[in-house]
Amino acid sequence: MTGHGRFHEFLKGRAQGRPAFVPMLRGLLSRIEGSPMQALTSDPTLWANALMKAARLFGLDGVVVGFDFTLMAEACGCDIRWIDDRPVLSPLQASLNASPEQSGRIPHALETAGRLPEAFRSEVGCVAALTGPVTLAGQLFGEEGPDRIRDVKPLLLPVVEAFCAARPDALLFLEDCPAWTGPTPGQRRIYNTLKNIASHYNVCPGLYLQGVDGRNLGRFSQLNMDIYLTGPAADGLLPPSSALWDLGEEALGVGLGVPLEDPERAGEILREARDLSRKRPRPSFFVTGAGPVTRDTDPEALRRLADEVLRL
Repeated sequence: MTGHGRFHEFLKGRAQGRPAFVPMLRGLLSRIEGSPMQALTSDPTLWANALMKAARLFGLDGVVVGFDFTLMAEACGCDIRWIDDRPVLSPLQASLNASPEQSGRIPHALETAGRLPEAFRSEVGCVAALTGPVTLAGQLFGEEGPDRIRDVKPLLLPVVEAFCAARPDALLFLEDCPAWTGPTPGQRRIYNTLKNIASHYNVCPGLYLQGVDGRNLGRFSQLNMDIYLTGPAADGLLPPSSALWDLGEEALGVGLGVPLEDPERAGEILREARDLSRKRPRPSFFVTGAGPVTRDTDPEALRRLADEVLRL
């Protein structure tokens, strides 16, 4: 079975054999392509080439385009400073940009998602990623963010539709909100709209949560996403696999994040998930990293994790 086929089996809720391996590559792409991230994310050809090289080098079952919490805020009008080839977000100083789908690096991310050749897409799954509305509201409006969730809706909708038109297999909404204890009615409404757009294009919507207290995870099932993934909580720890399974009980599946820098703990988490999935076949799961794979990641650690997944 190809990686694309394995990931599609996961999306249909009927994964068999080993789980798909879909790490969220970010800074490591710079090392693989031999190009700074600032240049790489401004050139769809470089970006697509780096993803293809990484997938074939590490035997990935899927790739993620756009895992960067600054992309959408930059497109909406926030300034970006590149420090040590990492984008650093500055607060919004001017008026909002009414056409974020045409601004910043978003057009390059959109073109990258659409430029991955058909032959490559038949090999691996393709996931697009975009900052979610709650985090985006905080980036744009600071302390007023929770009260201005409706203001980000017209900014997100054209970008979400443009990503879905590129026909990825899934679209992840990225949220990093340590103070977020659960979705409000207004937040549920905007997520329902985003999900409807994705469903119209037959794209599976997903939610990536980091910084959120693991004790509150179950509340986010109210957003009715097809896929749930969790990064580290505010204390830097990953939630237990059982909490992730509870969150995704009614979903198509979950993404199991494992720490690349701790192979012993990664192996424990994988075995725990394997045993848990035998007792609770739903939701199905795929394996990813505990957060993005940065340039500081040892490529050998990624290769070792790929081998661990193969042995499941």
